[in-house]
Amino acid sequence: MLTKFRLFRSRPSVARVVTGGRLNDAGRLPRYALIFGLLAAALWAPIITYLRLTPETFVSDVSLILPGSGAQASVSLADLGQASSSASSAFSSSRVSPTQTYKRLLAANRTLQRAADGLELERDELGAPRIKLVDETSLIHFSMSGPSPEAAQRRADAVLKVFLDELDALRADELKHRQRAARFAIVDYERAVENLREKIAEVQQSSGLVSFDHFKDIVAERDDLAGRVEEARTAKGVADASLKSLASQLDTTPEIAALNLRLLADPEIQDLAKTLASQHSTLAEAEGRFGARHPAVTSAWHAVSGTEARLAQRGRVIGGEQVMLASTQFDFAPDTARTSLMAELVAMSAECESKAAALASVEAQLEEIDTRIASLASQAARLDDLSRDYQVAEAVFASALARTDTSKAEVYASYPLVQVLADASLPDTASSPRPKIALAAGVAATLMLLMALAVAWLRQPLVNKLLNSGAA
Repeated sequence: MLTKFRLFRSRPSVARVVTGGRLNDAGRLPRYALIFGLLAAALWAPIITYLRLTPETFVSDVSLILPGSGAQASVSLADLGQASSSASSAFSSSRVSPTQTYKRLLAANRTLQRAADGLELERDELGAPRIKLVDETSLIHFSMSGPSPEAAQRRADAVLKVFLDELDALRADELKHRQRAARFAIVDYERAVENLREKIAEVQQSSGLVSFDHFKDIVAERDDLAGRVEEARTAKGVADASLKSLASQLDTTPEIAALNLRLLADPEIQDLAKTLASQHSTLAEAEGRFGARHPAVTSAWHAVSGTEARLAQRGRVIGGEQVMLASTQFDFAPDTARTSLMAELVAMSAECESKAAALASVEAQLEEIDTRIASLASQAARLDDLSRDYQVAEAVFASALARTDTSKAEVYASYPLVQVLADASLPDTASSPRPKIALAAGVAATLMLLMALAVAWLRQPLVNKLLNSGAA
């Protein structure tokens, strides 16, 4: 025993350490046992410490999903314009990933601080969520740990609730900023519409035009009036030609014909005319039978002269001096056919005067409307430009209002909809410590240690075999 102890206490040489000893050399066992004990103690000490001192921790898992479809909306306003809005898919852009955005929001300090305040915990005590993104999907998994299953579930629920609230707050803030910018734009659009409306009212008041269509109606009225002028001129020309032809046939004028008709309508004139006709017959008979100085001829001639004087006097009473100036053109002899033609001549003269008056009236109207069109042309053009600008401004204003209303539905444009695929779970077992895994790891490490010592025990035959194979 003393010899063996001395051998154990002796310091081995370098060659002995490298090559080892013989396989049946039992003197090496104490050293190997000591090495195994020290290494095994160093291996199992942290495992036992982990199993004995690590508190139990439970993990609650939550799964979220982001639907990837977009949304479109269109509003058509009759006679005003169209407003459309669209929200593309949250995953249509390769530069922005909503899952990464939501991952950052889940782990944000304000999210965890609000969750800790809701649970009445310290921020460090709450911990941080473990977040996992599933590739090629829109799934987000996160988990929260706690000292008990219920605590872990409450923490996961608190983080989820704060996360959803933060999303709603971000969406509301984005919508508020959009509406504020839209209100500023709408105020400008409304001011532009009001300015154009005021300018249009000024032009309408100064010109009397309601719209450019009103000016078109005036131009159309002028064209119609020009046609009426041509028609009136044609009608007057026809009437003048007829009057001239009839006056030439009767060898008189309308004025003389009118006076003649007035004279023939007088009963005394008619009686004197009959008497004069009878006296002319007697005079002609006396001149045929007797000489010029025969008393019968002289008596008949005096009778005719006296009747003509009385007829002239009566004519002056009815027609004035004009009868005397043109007495040779009057025919006091009653003749129904000639009287009818003279009546037609007088009527035709009146018609010609009527047509001339109508022509003068429409020509005056045409001249007046030409003057009005010339004065309104520039104002009508300006009114047309202002009306067109007003329609455009009103369409833009109405579209902006409609777009503001439709944009309220685009709450998921920048922050897409997120749905809870799996609520916070209630864990059945603790996630740590894991006794089975720790023991399995210790046993595996122990076996590997034994294998390493076995190789060290057998190293001399192995080294000799390698040397012999190298020498050969």
